[in-house]
Amino acid sequence: MVADQRALPRSVIWLAVIWLAAIISMAVPGLLWWAPWSLLTSLLAVLSGALLFTLPGLAVLRWLHPGPLLWFERLAYAASLSGAIIPFLLLVSEPIGWRWNSLAAWLVMIVFVALALWPVPRIHRPDRGQRCLIGWMVAWLSVAALAVRLFAVRDVPVGLFGDSYHHTIITQLLIDHGGLFQSWQPYAPAVTFTYHYGFHAIAAWWHWLAGIPPTQAVVLVGQVMSGLAAPLLYLLTARLTNSRLTGLWAAVVVGFLSLYPAYYVNWGRYTQLAGQTVLPAVAVAWMELIDGALSPQRSWRSLAAPLALASIASAGLAFSHYRVAILAICFVVTYTLVALGRSGLVGWRTLRRLGGAGILGALGAALLAWPWLWRVQQGQITRMAAQIVTTDVETRNPIALEIIGAAFQYGLFPLAAIGLISLLWRRQSGGLVLALWAGLVWLAANPQLLGLTGQGLITTFAVLIGAYLVVAPAAGAGLLALIRLGVMITKQAQRRLSATMITIQIVAGLVLVGWGAPMQAAMVDYDYQLATPADLKAAAWIREHLPPDAAIFVNGFPAYGGYVYAGSDGGWWLTFLTGRRTNLLPMAVGFEATDPPNTLRLIAEQHQAVQRYPIGSAQAVAALRALGFHYLYNGPAANPSGEYLDPVQIDAAPFYELIYRQDGVSIWRIR
Repeated sequence: MVADQRALPRSVIWLAVIWLAAIISMAVPGLLWWAPWSLLTSLLAVLSGALLFTLPGLAVLRWLHPGPLLWFERLAYAASLSGAIIPFLLLVSEPIGWRWNSLAAWLVMIVFVALALWPVPRIHRPDRGQRCLIGWMVAWLSVAALAVRLFAVRDVPVGLFGDSYHHTIITQLLIDHGGLFQSWQPYAPAVTFTYHYGFHAIAAWWHWLAGIPPTQAVVLVGQVMSGLAAPLLYLLTARLTNSRLTGLWAAVVVGFLSLYPAYYVNWGRYTQLAGQTVLPAVAVAWMELIDGALSPQRSWRSLAAPLALASIASAGLAFSHYRVAILAICFVVTYTLVALGRSGLVGWRTLRRLGGAGILGALGAALLAWPWLWRVQQGQITRMAAQIVTTDVETRNPIALEIIGAAFQYGLFPLAAIGLISLLWRRQSGGLVLALWAGLVWLAANPQLLGLTGQGLITTFAVLIGAYLVVAPAAGAGLLALIRLGVMITKQAQRRLSATMITIQIVAGLVLVGWGAPMQAAMVDYDYQLATPADLKAAAWIREHLPPDAAIFVNGFPAYGGYVYAGSDGGWWLTFLTGRRTNLLPMAVGFEATDPPNTLRLIAEQHQAVQRYPIGSAQAVAALRALGFHYLYNGPAANPSGEYLDPVQIDAAPFYELIYRQDGVSIWRIR
């Protein structure tokens, strides 16, 4: 099937948009009432967010990719690149002492506007054929996916589960320091900052542009990145398969059918999501560089722009997530091997140019990221990575069957299998790239299969929840293959994409969107909510009624083999929300150097000193007093259950005085 080159009537596009809005309205009741009101009341946040996620990338593309790109593909590419540019600005501003604020952020956005629009780009006549229809459908699917994800968190006051806590603290520290920092005070005794920060940089910038508090910026940036998976997977799929229709169906799959990445909201798994937001730009940039290097007609001068683009995107990925960078390396290796096989016999001159381009791209990325890489070695990350690589620990990287099932939920496994078979049958190299990429990543996560150490450097969990990067393109190809099969069976025209064929695909897409939208809108699982509205209300009471030096003991348990202690309810958030000391730290402190250096061990010893006794016992009270704690806090959440602070025991013991109890929150003073 090839595109119908005749102009499509605008009525087809608008009819599809109207039906999409109607389907979403029926599938997610209340969305179309909530969206306009939210748009009006948060107009600055919406406009600044749109600029934040597009302008930096558009400015870079204007100078490093001036060639023809369809408008919706350029926007998708820019959204991915923007996630790499913003953290780079924070990195380069630190050595000169520049500190960011609202005025500086808006001035830089104005500069991005100038760079993106000047010189005035050459205007191309819009394509009003199939590509125009696909572009509008990708755009409206992306808007719908974003709206559904933002609607899903409309009642979420702060991020869910454990990771959201340190993401919020890092974002707040970036805001407080006007950029990168070293000290984590007043939230933790860490003296280095080496944690990947791309996600937090975006959240801080949205605060500077629109005044969004960090508690909400973390949630909103995460949901926007989740919604952007639709246009980004379109971009990656269309480029890999050389089929915009396949890309369109990949966008439908990841936007409305796949459990991931939408489910990340429940874990606060936002930094991995940030890395996977930048990864499509890295993949597309390297594909262009590799293809250009293998083309005998291309000069070294013509490779300069794609070389710079690949270096910038790769460095930005290093700022966003270290493990996702491994996924990107696996992709580049896979695509290079497939491209070489597709090119047949190539001369040594071409191979030298390909190798030279690859080395220069890697060196360029390393050079741009070098200030950050130098900083990283000051913390614990490199030591931990070296220990993993040199230690053979098979239990470090378990494979959970339920996670595998979730990655292929809602029939995605057969669709992906059909898609890969279809791509391979039609000798499309993109199918081979997807299959080999998945295999190489699995080996990277499980090097013991090859008799190597390093198991756990990238976990199977991280691989499986990121498998949508392969599953969505393959499942999109599978859906398109089934539609083509239906056309063949019904003897529809094969040489031209008729209006009937367009209608069939629109109807099928609307049905899938209508089926998947309610699942996406109900994705938030409040069992993962640690800080509830009741905890926020109690935190306000603590700020008003307890002294600033009050030390509060909250529910905590050993995580990651006892390396750090995590919280199981809203008490974990009290240091951030109230400024009072607790017995817990943000988990990301485990990657940093601390003062004193044995802080993590001291925290563990404190918990063990108290929790070896029942909370209602005199021994537990004596341990609490010896450690300087004055209060106990128990919130309504309990994940995991079986918390140490048992209200029944505490109420019955004569050592505690109840001073607050409301909506499931209890606070006691230690007598």
